[in-house]
Amino acid sequence: MKTNRNRLIAGALSALAVLGTAVPAAAQDDKLLMVTSTFPMTSPTPYAESNAQMYSVWCQTYGCLGRYNYATKEYEGILVESWEIVDDNTWRFKLRDDLVRHDGGPGPTTTDVLHSYDRVLNDPASIQKNIFSEVETIREVDEHTFEIVTTKPLASLLSYIFDRFIITSAELAEDSASPDEDAPYGWGPYKLASYTLDQEIALEKNDDFPGIAEAAPDTAVYRQIREAEQRVTALMNGEVQIARLIPPQLVSRIEGSESISIVESPSIEQMFLAFNPKFEPWTDKRVRQAAAHAINKDLIIDRFLMGLADKLDGPLGEQQICYSGPLDFVIDYDPEKSRELLAEAGYEDGGPAIEFMTASGRYISDRQVSEIVTQMLTEVGFKVDLQVPEYANLTAAMRAGELPMYYLGRGLFLDPSEPLSQYLESDVTQRIGYTNAELDALLQQERQTLDPEERCQIVRQAAELIAEEVPMFFMWSHRLVHGVQKGIEWNASADGEIWLSDVKMSK
Repeated sequence: MKTNRNRLIAGALSALAVLGTAVPAAAQDDKLLMVTSTFPMTSPTPYAESNAQMYSVWCQTYGCLGRYNYATKEYEGILVESWEIVDDNTWRFKLRDDLVRHDGGPGPTTTDVLHSYDRVLNDPASIQKNIFSEVETIREVDEHTFEIVTTKPLASLLSYIFDRFIITSAELAEDSASPDEDAPYGWGPYKLASYTLDQEIALEKNDDFPGIAEAAPDTAVYRQIREAEQRVTALMNGEVQIARLIPPQLVSRIEGSESISIVESPSIEQMFLAFNPKFEPWTDKRVRQAAAHAINKDLIIDRFLMGLADKLDGPLGEQQICYSGPLDFVIDYDPEKSRELLAEAGYEDGGPAIEFMTASGRYISDRQVSEIVTQMLTEVGFKVDLQVPEYANLTAAMRAGELPMYYLGRGLFLDPSEPLSQYLESDVTQRIGYTNAELDALLQQERQTLDPEERCQIVRQAAELIAEEVPMFFMWSHRLVHGVQKGIEWNASADGEIWLSDVKMSK
């Protein structure tokens, strides 16, 4: 898909020319925001991608139910104006009536919601069915009101669907065989101007969206730059105004620049090691604990990550819903304890041999961190074979349950309910292959407990059990560091995504 509706300012002409984006003469009058993207751009179909960036893009264009405000720590509506719990299994949502579709068409209706629900479940391109895994149905109340009925009480429903359920037009789908390409019109604060696979996405401000700020960018371009060095170079050369996810080792390159400021935020992306009990030696809890005791998280954070990470003692950090302070059970760095546990497990003479998989360039310093972890494991006796497959192959094997041990991150870890179920509840996915009846019961119980305080107490019990059983060893959440050109005002949030209407730009 490609259109010529982009209106881009002269300062970005050279960068856009390389990408092949058409730039009309009126571009000089616009406020253009060029930002870097580290995620692949694989499809203009909003149901065909399931990463944080693309949920954010589609949420801002087509529209989603709402988003989580990290400043107020509350959910706020985008296409819906209100929601309520009707009974244990029923949530009612009311759509706004002050929105106009980007092409001048009507605002969103329940018909559009039901159409979008059907696309998530039945569109051949959809990979988002999991967001409705706990939903029995969506039903109409009236033209602007609908109810989501869950299979069981689901306290965390909003975290599953609120900013990931993208609403597209039923009317436009009826009129076109390829509406995502021919008529990509929604109700969000920005319009989709162009989508170039694995290169860039351009958005234009929807001036008809209620309350959108005059200072918000007129045009925003997400430019795919996977390599951190290239992101920093593009920022320093003025090709982008915001370079996201700058690793600690490159921060010094921009610290002395008079034209660039550093914007830092905590993160909800949890970095972890996974030990798959379907593979030896990870069937033995003592070996899993031994591996965890061998890793000096403080040393890695202080010396390699330059202090730009927040250490985790379990699955929850300060940014997660239900965080209630440090856990009682913590596996600290203790190499002697590691060796003792290995000896108890039958490896007093050395070993065991393990395969360890990691991404490279997908997460901040992921390969380098894994190399350090490999050294630490080797020092206590593990015989480590570190492998770095292509990211697509790595994630495919991980989802199929084919990896014995790996280092990855889990984004969208705001509410712990879905991530913990996805990785650790029996038979939900194959990502780790861990089974524990006690943990299953706790995870099921917290989902069905609608009282927030009571629910969070159950979540803590689950976190304590996970910390002791250690099928996942939670390492840290990176501090997100972004380089921002002067003239741009942006308060980064813990998800690292850019809500464009929150950005303030001078001409």
